[in-house]
Amino acid sequence: MTGMGTGNSQAAGPTRFALRLPAQTAYLAVVRGLLAAVAREHCFPPAEAAKAIMAIDEACVNVIEHAYCPEEPPAQRRLEVDVEADEGRLLVTVADRAHRAFCPLEHPVLDLDHYWADGRRKGLGLLILRTFMDHVSHTYDPARGNRLRLVKYASRAEAPHRA
Repeated sequence: MTGMGTGNSQAAGPTRFALRLPAQTAYLAVVRGLLAAVAREHCFPPAEAAKAIMAIDEACVNVIEHAYCPEEPPAQRRLEVDVEADEGRLLVTVADRAHRAFCPLEHPVLDLDHYWADGRRKGLGLLILRTFMDHVSHTYDPARGNRLRLVKYASRAEAPHRA
């Protein structure tokens, strides 16, 4: 893990971190802990920080559960999380090195009435991403894998628009 931050919540300058982890759920606590610390350092309201952490956790779980082919050795399955923050904005890129594209924006939005009526309990991650983050975009490059870019603003007043 690399990073730079001021540690001073009153005058926090830009913060950047890059995590390179095995794509395993055991490491998600590291991601959540880092995001919580960065959100505190940059004075995010607790409710907005919690939304961002939940959405980013869901993005990471999607990489762990869906990005890699089962035949791919676990040692080659990687999760990359890049965090950039400044006053009022949190930008997180969640990436993998998978050889297949998975764009969450191409999947339909869930109809929650049908979801609950069918008794489903998994599959809310994409709805969480779209609802809790202010901007979500995806790119895929066969040589680099998937990159999901997630932006959260500390307040709606700072968000240029909701995507």
